[in-house]
Amino acid sequence: MYKLDKKISGIKTYKQAEESKKFAPDVTLSERLKQARYLTCMAYGIDPENVPRMQKRLISIQKKLD
Repeated sequence: MYKLDKKISGIKTYKQAEESKKFAPDVTLSERLKQARYLTCMAYGIDPENVPRMQKRLISIQKKLD
């Protein structure tokens, strides 16, 4: 599992911030997407192993004309 290290933060220049957000060259695109999905789940409080299903029922609301 990935861990979000909250200790690593501080004031940076724009250049330092830009360099720190880049992935290492050996990280594959699929691994980047896995990490992004995990962090998104953590941000919204969703269990990454048990993602809730999307509700697909359509609801129709019509304006009543008098």
